[in-house]
Amino acid sequence: MLARTVPLLVISLFALLTFACSSETGTADSKNANLEKITNESGIYSIEDFINTGFKVVKEYDVSELEDSTGAWFGFWKNDSTKSIVLDYEIRTYPSQQLALDKGVKYVEEVIGEDAILGKSLSSWGEGIQDRRTRSGRGMSGSESNTVRAKYLDYIVFGNTMILCEGLDLADARQNCAALVNALDK
Repeated sequence: MLARTVPLLVISLFALLTFACSSETGTADSKNANLEKITNESGIYSIEDFINTGFKVVKEYDVSELEDSTGAWFGFWKNDSTKSIVLDYEIRTYPSQQLALDKGVKYVEEVIGEDAILGKSLSSWGEGIQDRRTRSGRGMSGSESNTVRAKYLDYIVFGNTMILCEGLDLADARQNCAALVNALDK
């Protein structure tokens, strides 16, 4: 009887652990994955709201040439769920989400992703361009890790803010955006 009970107990425990672990991970991933590129149209946020999440401002940019922006900051944030990973973000604020969409999108889209414009003389807004470049990426090695590329692979428009997000790929960058935004609601 004991010989039959032990394997059954082991299989039951394995199934229970597998279900428990996959349920927890699935919930967090689906919450982050469902974040749309443009959300929370009536939300008005300031840099202080992000600082209250633990976001650390490294540099405040001069926005006099960034059409209708009320501020732009480069900094980093450590996600509570991934304590070992510190990621860079750029946060830009506007008086409203509509102004962020109308005036800010063109400036952001030219500095993110594989086709990013990373030269100060070529960029529409050259302020902070050096902070939008990286030579190494997590998971890259050899000559690939020494190529200049865009640090930010995606962005979101959340309320009156535009958040540029670092990541291994587009999906990872979007999840990193979602994690920071979710921290605002805590």
